[in-house]
Amino acid sequence: MILKSGAYCIQDRFLEFDLTADLEFTDHFNCYTFTGGNGYGKTSFIEHIIIPALERDGIDYLYLGQDIRNQLYTIKALLAVRGHKVSGADENTLLKWWLRQSDSARVFILDEFDKYFPDSGFIFDRCNAFIRTYVAVTHLDRDRFQPDPQKYNARRLRFDLVDYNGRVKNILIRNEDS
Repeated sequence: MILKSGAYCIQDRFLEFDLTADLEFTDHFNCYTFTGGNGYGKTSFIEHIIIPALERDGIDYLYLGQDIRNQLYTIKALLAVRGHKVSGADENTLLKWWLRQSDSARVFILDEFDKYFPDSGFIFDRCNAFIRTYVAVTHLDRDRFQPDPQKYNARRLRFDLVDYNGRVKNILIRNEDS
């Protein structure tokens, strides 16, 4: 699936996006890092544009949202049902077990993951065999989420507020590296 450059609107969130370059969710190895200020629609773009497009095209994905603590309860329940002894397991261990159960996914979306896990290397170690595209949201100037440059085409996409008329935010999504 390729998310084409162009205009995208989320009416109920009062957000209009101008995506300046295509995003590929194919068998090519891509890593997109989304940066930009709070309230500029990074999570909304993921949840209302990217995820519905992945679902429409039948592409399996993993999504860790901003509030990972709540998601860990769901992950614990899933793992317990599958026979793992989750009592006393730390967050890293739980995520590693969960990732091992998820090898049909091709896309991994991590929203502010670096806030909870400053060392994200284990993600690549566990997922390199099956994940083809990563999307990582960060507020850091330089993220710690760095894939192998020999394997992954890495792009930083910046969400910038272009206009706000008191109701609708117009956001430009541009390649920060060019």
